[in-house]
Amino acid sequence: MPAAIAPQTLIELGTQEALIKYQEDRSGTTWTNVNKYANETPGMSPYQGQSWCVIGLLWLAYRAGDITIMPQTPACDEVVTTYQSWGRWSWYPALGAQCMLGAGGAEHTALVYQFDATRIWTIEFNSNTTGSSEGDGVYLRVRNRADAAVYGYGYPKYAAPMQTDDPNWVDDPALLKTSSGTAAAYAPYPGVDFFKIGRTSPVVLAAAKRLVAVGAGSYTPSADIGQADLNAWGAWHVTCGSPGGAYTGVPSEAIWRALQIPHSH
Repeated sequence: MPAAIAPQTLIELGTQEALIKYQEDRSGTTWTNVNKYANETPGMSPYQGQSWCVIGLLWLAYRAGDITIMPQTPACDEVVTTYQSWGRWSWYPALGAQCMLGAGGAEHTALVYQFDATRIWTIEFNSNTTGSSEGDGVYLRVRNRADAAVYGYGYPKYAAPMQTDDPNWVDDPALLKTSSGTAAAYAPYPGVDFFKIGRTSPVVLAAAKRLVAVGAGSYTPSADIGQADLNAWGAWHVTCGSPGGAYTGVPSEAIWRALQIPHSH
């Protein structure tokens, strides 16, 4: 049964992804658009290697429990027309709204996690530090509402009322129900490719602190992945009963979740 998703659930999951500082694969000095989200989102693997800003938001909805709250397409222009056909399109921001950017909203997308009279704060997949629509990772951005690039907003089929600036918006009573609430209190699994020596991330430090706390290692925690981290994960794998067999050199999702790493780092 699909989850009853509130806007805050996607916002929390998206913020966690931005804190992980995930980036797509690269070949030499060239970013490739190859990313974990395409393969982990139902129906999106055929689009691996293509622009993945929409796919990232669909991944959030899937992880939250119901991918159908958003249009099932990787194409921004189709996202716009689908929201319009649903009667869930607005020219005003809302918490959890899918902001569509570029000419006709056909170039890029973002999830709104905060707004005021002049700005929107967004979670953006396939973006970068400049807010480009063809970027390399997951970032938190701030945009001006009046920016020509900001076209409009799709409202996903949330099962909780939306906080919106649209004076004419009325939530669909057929959708409203008891929500599953907010996302889990622990950091999501960042994927096997995340665990590379030298990777720097706040979640690396948070994980190291937990590994030391449970006795899996006795090293000094840092935000950089080192061999001591991977060795500690191996010890934790054994402590957890070696799920899936021998330790492969990087933590599995099962032992990652068992460690219960806080995402408020």
